[in-house]
Amino acid sequence: MSSRFKAPSAEELARRGIGVKKVRARNEDGTLKADDPSTPDVNEAWDSKIVSAVKNVTKKAANKTRS
Repeated sequence: MSSRFKAPSAEELARRGIGVKKVRARNEDGTLKADDPSTPDVNEAWDSKIVSAVKNVTKKAANKTRS
């Protein structure tokens, strides 16, 4: 059974202000993972992380919202 929902495309994510960033994969103890040479089509040393666009907030604007 296939899902009727598709993953959003890169253009759709960019329009929403969401991006994908490649970061080094880590083990449970926090050390970096190595790539497994027996799987040439998969790179286990890198993961994709979804990042959202954070708007820069100036100090004045931050102080106004606190009052």
